Amino acid sequence: MNKVLYIILTLLLFSLTMISCSPDDTEKINEPISKGGDTINDGLDPVGEGINDGLDTVGDVVNDGVGTITGGDGGSATGTNNQSQCTSVKTFHKKIFGKQAKQTNDCGYVVAYNEKLTKLNEVGETKWETKITLKQRKHSNLGKPSVIQTRDGGYLYSDNYGIAKVSSSGQIEWTNKQFGDFEDVIEHSNGYFYVVSDDLVAHKSLAKVYKFSSKGKKVWIRRFGGSCSWEKLRSILETSDGELIIVGGKSHGNNKYPCTFEFYDDAWIIKVDADKGGKIWEKTYGGRNFERFEDIVKNPNGGYYAVGTECNLRNPPWGGNLCASNMSALWMKIDDSGNSLGKKRYTSGPNQTGFSITNTSSGGTAWVGLNKKKVGSTTLYRAVFYKLTGTNVNYSKIVDLGSGNATSIELTKDGGFIIAAGKNVFKTDSDMKIPTLETVCYRSKKSLCP
Repeated sequence: MNKVLYIILTLLLFSLTMISCSPDDTEKINEPISKGGDTINDGLDPVGEGINDGLDTVGDVVNDGVGTITGGDGGSATGTNNQSQCTSVKTFHKKIFGKQAKQTNDCGYVVAYNEKLTKLNEVGETKWETKITLKQRKHSNLGKPSVIQTRDGGYLYSDNYGIAKVSSSGQIEWTNKQFGDFEDVIEHSNGYFYVVSDDLVAHKSLAKVYKFSSKGKKVWIRRFGGSCSWEKLRSILETSDGELIIVGGKSHGNNKYPCTFEFYDDAWIIKVDADKGGKIWEKTYGGRNFERFEDIVKNPNGGYYAVGTECNLRNPPWGGNLCASNMSALWMKIDDSGNSLGKKRYTSGPNQTGFSITNTSSGGTAWVGLNKKKVGSTTLYRAVFYKLTGTNVNYSKIVDLGSGNATSIELTKDGGFIIAAGKNVFKTDSDMKIPTLETVCYRSKKSLCP
């Protein structure tokens, strides 16, 4: 009996020893991180014109009065919005300086202006403001302040002088000062930031794309354009296959001045490799006068919608800039290969420009921009708003805000729109009707709605 007990105790002790000496189950991962240096390519990339003049017949939609037309919908924040929490329709009109406005994950909004971010809650009340100083020397504000919400819940801001990463509470995490007249920024699914620029250097507008790491380190710069060196890039998107789509304007000059600036642009679209920055293809649209894209948005059914400007004079004389005071807003539908599927011009007086475009919840598009009107020796700069189904106008309005024009529009999760317009920020319902100043409209209280 004692012998049996001794054997049992011995086996038990051996088992306990084996357990205590077994290796740790926890797998320790050590992934080496590659270290890259900056690669800068400022050499000219040869460009073919690829002009497509076989566009659909243009029909002008005219509204010469300030008011509403009935007839007949630059980007989204990168973060993951919870749609179920953003379905209550609230509208407001706030006196806030803004050049771009985006909806945020918490159903509020973030507004970018020159060297400033403003965070609003869902009814337009200010939660915080952050001043962002990137300026390295005195210079005019040539670029367009832009902002996106990043995947970590913070924000990336860009302007003429670089980029800045801001936390969800408004604290600056890092900056990268780059004088480049930045126009638009995205966070790519690969974790990098991309910024488009039309850097004005020695009276030349140089179209550039910048790639930054998630920590703000410059990875590369790529220059696009031709020998004229007067090109502008305005808006950038990630494509469905992980590359980049960029739009703007490319100068073609005229027979007397082959490289004259801006009033002889073609509307321009480029597809770019997101990894190395090489050009995959490009297309231009236009004739001998002026066309330029200002913004682009994905078509949920494939392809894109773009908005911009086109000279509304059929045959202006060469050598003049009459197009500068005779513009129509240009709307175009584009397929995934960059081919035009049709365009239309929208005019309300002699001079109108489309600056920003978004989708609508009903399958159309909406765009905003500038309408200029001459009254005696005074030029009125007014905001213009359009909501479309196809090319048909559902809603149109021109508003004299006293200063500035509408520069940004985005579809919100409740089917309405957030709009930045100079010293004003609007949250509208799905009909796009502009709320009166400092009112909050709830769907349950129609008496408060415009």
